[in-house]
Amino acid sequence: MEEDKVIKRKKFIKMSGKVLSYTLIVILMIIAAFFIFYVACGKIAEKRNENPPFGLYTIISPSMTPNIKVYDVVFIKKTSEKDLKVNDIITFYSTNSYFGTTPITHRIVEVLDVPDVGKMYRVKGDANEKADDEKVYPNNVLGKVIFKIPQLGKLQFFLASKTGWLVAILIPAFAIIAYDIIKLIRLIKLKNTLQTLGADSLN
Repeated sequence: MEEDKVIKRKKFIKMSGKVLSYTLIVILMIIAAFFIFYVACGKIAEKRNENPPFGLYTIISPSMTPNIKVYDVVFIKKTSEKDLKVNDIITFYSTNSYFGTTPITHRIVEVLDVPDVGKMYRVKGDANEKADDEKVYPNNVLGKVIFKIPQLGKLQFFLASKTGWLVAILIPAFAIIAYDIIKLIRLIKLKNTLQTLGADSLN
């Protein structure tokens, strides 16, 4: 009876391991497919001298807290100016040289029709007391925020460091070595079992 329990437990652990392994493989394949698609879209847009249809941006300022925090990553989608409205969160390039080429993510608080210019957006960080002095031109808008991935930016900054790259290389390497060692141990056990059975049959 006790042997049956042990066998069932071993089968359950083995099955759970397989399910976990397949699940991780599927997740990694989905992530890889997404990034391939993301990079391909970016390259095509670059050749056409256009903004890519999608984008991932790491937040480095607390101006949108508590809704979007520092190190959150926002996923944006290129959106037509006629579809942007008050309360949408957008990522855009500032015309202020202080910010350079660093994208800013703020909320639209007012849509303006400026004579001789056209549509512009007044924006504000949720944590800021007042709206930005600068108005945003539609052609400077990279896209509308669709969703955020909390704190993914920490992983990005970690992997960008020397320690992060080392860990990213060592962990898969150790996993492969450990897997090979486990397979070798199983083969040795199987060989010993077969030798024992052979010796018993001769006796």
